[in-house]
Amino acid sequence: MRITLFGATGGVGGYFLIKSLAKNYEVTALVRNPDKLREHTNLSLHKGDVSNPSDVAKVIVGAEVVVSCLGNVKGVLIMEKATEAILQAVAKKSNPPKCLFVSSIGCGGSSWVVKQMLKMIGGRSSFADYERADGRISREKNIPYLLVRPAALKEKPGNRKYRVFHGDGTFARPIAKEDVAEFLIDAISVNQWDGQGGIQLAGLT
Repeated sequence: MRITLFGATGGVGGYFLIKSLAKNYEVTALVRNPDKLREHTNLSLHKGDVSNPSDVAKVIVGAEVVVSCLGNVKGVLIMEKATEAILQAVAKKSNPPKCLFVSSIGCGGSSWVVKQMLKMIGGRSSFADYERADGRISREKNIPYLLVRPAALKEKPGNRKYRVFHGDGTFARPIAKEDVAEFLIDAISVNQWDGQGGIQLAGLT
């Protein structure tokens, strides 16, 4: 399996990378600072900007699956630009690879309450950037995709106990970053939730 990964140095992306390599998948990662990741036989690192369509196009060559675990950090808004760059690059392929995107609960009408909380915590402009990216993905008609909106992310060991659902996520339990990554690994070969405009993911414990 050949995977292109965006967000490999982040929380969910880091776990996804570890699990992918453990399965002997071939991973190509576009990162701003390759020095943050250890070398691996099945890992190809490329330095670049995920919001640059040219950089994105280079790293998706030959990919069977494209995974985005990106997120805004310290006021740097990349979600909308990066999402558009990824979708544009993938759309140019004669046989577009499946794309897995991690968004956030609160987007796409999944919870008005959580939306207001995230605006206060992360800032209105940052959450608005997430929403624009989320909306762009959910409207996609020509590319096979999965859009997952996890609840609050926790830095704790995963236990593979989580629920996937549609509808209101106001009272969704937090979920371990590792479990989100595990869900994405499973989603590579499972099409149950593909192209449904977005699904929510929450912990059970």
